[in-house]
Amino acid sequence: MKILFCLLLLAITALEAGVVKRYNKRFAGFNVAGIGGNAGCVVVDNKLFANSFFLRELTTEEQRELAQYIEDSNRYKEEVKESLEERRKGWQLARDGKEDSKVLSALAEKKLPKPPKKPSFCSAGDTTQYYFDGCMVQNDKIYVGRAYVRDLTPDEVTQLKTFDAKMTAYQKYLSSTIQKQVDSLFGEKSNLFNLFADTRTEATSQASDDATAGATTTQAPVEAPEPPHFCVAIY
Repeated sequence: MKILFCLLLLAITALEAGVVKRYNKRFAGFNVAGIGGNAGCVVVDNKLFANSFFLRELTTEEQRELAQYIEDSNRYKEEVKESLEERRKGWQLARDGKEDSKVLSALAEKKLPKPPKKPSFCSAGDTTQYYFDGCMVQNDKIYVGRAYVRDLTPDEVTQLKTFDAKMTAYQKYLSSTIQKQVDSLFGEKSNLFNLFADTRTEATSQASDDATAGATTTQAPVEAPEPPHFCVAIY
């Protein structure tokens, strides 16, 4: 069972990597957890960077927005810390038999605090990176390595938006296809939390239902989109 599961993970990883390695796009954003790195938005002395690339100076209004975000972020971290500590104490009492199941269930169902809203100057358009053969596009600017080349033309911006929409649809299709293949092998056990659980009867029933549904509804295949030709790589 363990060997089969490992082989399956390797196959899925290879399939996903083989399909999107040439036309990959990466989303990044503000890191509320406070872990270091150069991904997403970073502000130093009111200078805005996205994925380590300098964008511009923050305006006065954006500086006020940043100050509010910092305040909200610090409060959020404290709320998460308190919430996790509350759960830890509840589980400890339950383990010692000092707390009933209803209280423990209420703690488990209690949602964690919501993170603060990202500042308006750190949008997906600012931080999304599109990797093509030979170059990268971020914030409608073309880079070769870390060297800025030029801005996209209005027509190229439209091409990029079309590519983004098609690639998003393709990645969803690919993920759905892989999930169906996993479900056909493990049924409900494709969920990693339930993979080794004793749910044979339910898995068999689910697999049967999926097979019936698959016989009546067939999803049209989605092809990988042709990438825009913003640069030419010579091999």
